Amino acid sequence: MSRAATTSSPPRAVAAGPVPGGRGGGLRRTAGRRLAYGLGLLPASAGVMTAVAISGPAGGVDAARRHLVCGGFTPSSVRDRVRGARVMVHGVLGVVVGLLFWWLAWMALLATARGPFYGFVVAGPYDDAWGGPGLVGAWAAHAWAWVGVLVVVALLWWGLAALHVRLTEYVLGTRRRRWVLPVAAVVVLAAVLLVVGWARQI
Repeated sequence: MSRAATTSSPPRAVAAGPVPGGRGGGLRRTAGRRLAYGLGLLPASAGVMTAVAISGPAGGVDAARRHLVCGGFTPSSVRDRVRGARVMVHGVLGVVVGLLFWWLAWMALLATARGPFYGFVVAGPYDDAWGGPGLVGAWAAHAWAWVGVLVVVALLWWGLAALHVRLTEYVLGTRRRRWVLPVAAVVVLAAVLLVVGWARQI
């Protein structure tokens, strides 16, 4: 046996990305995983911080890996040994982004209630409503607006999931892109301003 055949090359860290699936999985399975990733990010991030407090940084890293797998991402770029402070920072960032996911989910539910179910939840008159003054016109206008809202929410959801994966790589992994932290800061600031503005109009 030759010497080259007995020499094994060291494993390379691969960036976190979508887990390859079969052809039968399709977009529906991917969308379901992204939905679960966003809705589960808040409790998962709280679990990361709890794991650090109980079993040390390694427990927090394991919890972060499990959540990446839940979302359909490969966690191979996440290092095995990470300082506890970095793992806690990752947990705090996950809580913030997780709250944004929950707010988006609430917006989608609210749009659904006032979209296809508009006539059941909003009593007339509809003189000042979109598509008014008749109920049919107002109902149709709000249903179309609901479709637009869902498209925007889906795009934001997808983007936030991708951003959080890059944050995980930056804080816990081996690949650190310089644009991640500035973009994350801008996104969080814009989201806070949007939520505050929305809350003042309730």
